[in-house]
Amino acid sequence: MQSSTSPLPTRLRTRFWQASLVLAVLLLLGWPEPARAVRDGPDRIYFPQTGHFLAFGFLDFWLAHGDTLLFGYPLSEELDEGGLTVQYFERAVFEWHPEAPAEWRVQLRRLGAETRQGRSDRAFRPTPPIELTACRYFPETQHNLCSGFRAFWERHGGLRIFGYPISEELSEDGLTVQYFERARLEWHPEARGTYDEIQVTPLGAWAADRIGTAGDPLPQPPGVPVFDPERFPRAPALVRTPPAGAPVQETKWIEVDLSQQALRAWEGDRLVFSTLVSTGLPQYPTPVGTFRVYVKVRYERMRGGTPGIDYYALPNVPHTMYFYRGYALHGAYWHNNFGHPMSHGCVNLPLDAAAWLYDWTPLGTVVWIHP
Repeated sequence: MQSSTSPLPTRLRTRFWQASLVLAVLLLLGWPEPARAVRDGPDRIYFPQTGHFLAFGFLDFWLAHGDTLLFGYPLSEELDEGGLTVQYFERAVFEWHPEAPAEWRVQLRRLGAETRQGRSDRAFRPTPPIELTACRYFPETQHNLCSGFRAFWERHGGLRIFGYPISEELSEDGLTVQYFERARLEWHPEARGTYDEIQVTPLGAWAADRIGTAGDPLPQPPGVPVFDPERFPRAPALVRTPPAGAPVQETKWIEVDLSQQALRAWEGDRLVFSTLVSTGLPQYPTPVGTFRVYVKVRYERMRGGTPGIDYYALPNVPHTMYFYRGYALHGAYWHNNFGHPMSHGCVNLPLDAAAWLYDWTPLGTVVWIHP
């Protein structure tokens, strides 16, 4: 398997004068902007590992949904393919769909489906449900998702990132793997307990190599910074080390970072999940300190505020977990402004993130909230 830190494969080449011409035009005319600039960071960055750039909407998506762990480094600049703006990465191909709702304008190509096309061996045939609690069955594709692959799929975006499973687990190239609509996952038992235990196959490199899309490395122009996680303090997944004072002695614990409006779930000192959240507005601050989840409610009715001023009555608030008095972690269906304070003191999560966290969190789990 090709590592994200390896240099650009020599087989992925086009003529260097073409790459140089593209760079010159971009610098002269300005970079095309497929979406808003990334919050609180530069709007374009350079990767010396592959000699390519990432900008605007594609950069925002890359940061928010998995960065190198899920997508790898860019292998091309933005390209036009039949009127569709795309960009190739080691493990994915991004597509820009301006006609789609804002949250779906960046979509991942169905590389898993492309690579399995024409295969009819047993693992790809419809399969009955496996009656195990570690497994989840998808009637849409008639396949199971179990154990470590299921945990990785659920923690890192589920349907939005990977799509449905389109095979059972099978053995290929000496590895246990499973195919999804947009990806292929690999299990590396020698890396058990680390970030590298489950890896995403570099299907983006396969796709680029297949049609000769990737370009030769481009030089870094003046004024465009090299990628550094420190440049993007509000991309929650880029934090991989617990802050000083964190309760790393706990088996499981939840961090709420008020300054970055981020929530992270940890197992000891290992990050397993992260998402942007909305905590309390200045006049309704979220309490700071160390707490424990003491009640979990699948759906809750929430009311508060002053009639005629800021009163609210919200039915069926999903995946509610109280950690201090009336303060809770819960899903929020009434806004999509995560990354900014919005609440009366609770911690608002995106619906899919709240569902995952609810299932992962046992009663008594530490909730550590810090400025």
